Amino acid sequence: MTDNKDQKKLQEKELSGLRKLAKRRWFYPALYLCAASLILTGVLLFQMHSSDQASQDARDRVVFNQDKPSSHPLNAGDEVFEWPASAEDTQVIQPFYDAKGTEQDQQAALVNYNNSYVQNTGINIGANDEKSFTVTAAMSGKVTEAKKDDVLGYKVTLQHKNGVKTMYQSLASVDVAVGQQVAQGEKIGTAGTEALNKAMGVHLHFEIRKNDVPVSPENYMNKSASDVKAVKVGAQSTTANPSASEKMKDQGSTETPKQDTGKSKDQSKSNTKGTKSDSSKGSTIDKSSLDTHN
Repeated sequence: MTDNKDQKKLQEKELSGLRKLAKRRWFYPALYLCAASLILTGVLLFQMHSSDQASQDARDRVVFNQDKPSSHPLNAGDEVFEWPASAEDTQVIQPFYDAKGTEQDQQAALVNYNNSYVQNTGINIGANDEKSFTVTAAMSGKVTEAKKDDVLGYKVTLQHKNGVKTMYQSLASVDVAVGQQVAQGEKIGTAGTEALNKAMGVHLHFEIRKNDVPVSPENYMNKSASDVKAVKVGAQSTTANPSASEKMKDQGSTETPKQDTGKSKDQSKSNTKGTKSDSSKGSTIDKSSLDTHN
């Protein structure tokens, strides 16, 4: 009994102490602050755990999908040049005139028109079956020229960013108009023939220019417009210079090749045999003749 009485007295004393403590002014504010601190601490711990879990999930997704290409790897401003035709069905039948190329390659890149010769400021692309084919935009851009020329055939020019433009000549027909915005891969026209370069038969004359200076199109496949650098490619590479075909049409070239370069289309094709094929470009490329500075 004595133990029970002592225990009751102790409990009453504790309750009395709590009642006295609760009557103090700072008790409830302090109690609220403690409760708020506990709640905030719990929320912060939960957020940190959620953030760590999200980061781990993201890392797991990257590892899991590292071999899968993104469905949208590039923005529109980061487009890279694509082959302006079916890569599997076409090839280069006359190369770009490379000032650092071999003598044989340079002579293969000379165009003969009315017994005058000029360096080719683009590449001529032909179908494997030597028939007409669909020509597509190598990069999205705005049509600044779309017209028929008696010597050059139908011709189209697309303007891109950073002073870069692409030119398409020797077309049999045109499917775009001046001022039109053309998406990459959209049909521009069909390959045809031109009076300027009859030896090539049905083909597309394709150029890439930086500030009106021609560069080797093959060097910039799978590269962006910002990668294009204006460099000298021989006598034709001066700023604001007309295309090789236009210059030859207007005034002709006085340059004389070291040997007879009045090649037929089949002879021009033979100069590309034995070179390394690059299926991603849809062309046959002599790696030794490419300008590595482009």
